[in-house]
Amino acid sequence: MARKKKKGYVTGQLVLAARIARTALLHNLDTVELYPGQDAVLLAIGTSDGISLRDLAEKLSVRPPTVTKTITRLVAQGLVEKRLSKTDLRQSMAYLTPEGAALVEKVRSAQKALERRALANFTDRERKVFRRYLMRVQENLADADGGNEGASKM
Repeated sequence: MARKKKKGYVTGQLVLAARIARTALLHNLDTVELYPGQDAVLLAIGTSDGISLRDLAEKLSVRPPTVTKTITRLVAQGLVEKRLSKTDLRQSMAYLTPEGAALVEKVRSAQKALERRALANFTDRERKVFRRYLMRVQENLADADGGNEGASKM
């Protein structure tokens, strides 16, 4: 006898999938002492080393105080260095330390492995379409709340 599927909200399924993906990623990084969200901050700095904290918050769709708290933790862990901007002394800039740069590579590898696992039964075309759908959901939600209003904490 076939099991009857319950109908539910797409956003509920999306949140559940995101939570499971986050847990799986942290499990893959279990030898690394990272708090939730720090991986995303490290990756963002890794692609824009010397990024301002304000730009980092915007890039990650979180509030500036959230980024400041996360950067403070990463500095204490020896993974990030915070310096004043040479052009605007009101701005703080985030740079990876050598340890942070090495960790970025581990995070990237863990993310690639997670993506392979999560999308194992998808065709290349399905992956591309799925990514476009997720980007559209993200845009819709960012437009609906003015960007950072509903941003989560790291």
